[in-house]
Amino acid sequence: MLQKFLRAVLAAGLLVVVGCGAGTHSRGQFTGYVVGSTEEEISSKLGKPAEVDAKEPNRPRWTYKAKTFDPDNSNKVDEKVIIILEKNAEGKLVGKDVIFG
Repeated sequence: MLQKFLRAVLAAGLLVVVGCGAGTHSRGQFTGYVVGSTEEEISSKLGKPAEVDAKEPNRPRWTYKAKTFDPDNSNKVDEKVIIILEKNAEGKLVGKDVIFG
């Protein structure tokens, strides 16, 4: 009996982990994590970006793939989301804007 219970708990846990693979943050939640946060804070919360565009060193763009979903469009997963960073008054790069695509 205990073994069946443990198997059920493990199976449920696996489903939760598998379900967290893509589109794990709503657009609003993601924006809240990013805007005003430092590069370190963003990386800590969201992991490393899939791509970094540093053509403009004072305004780099980080691209994440399949990290967000659109609650206003049947929770459709966004193919990508771009974070625009800018230097703040202290010279640190912080999240300034988010573009969903």
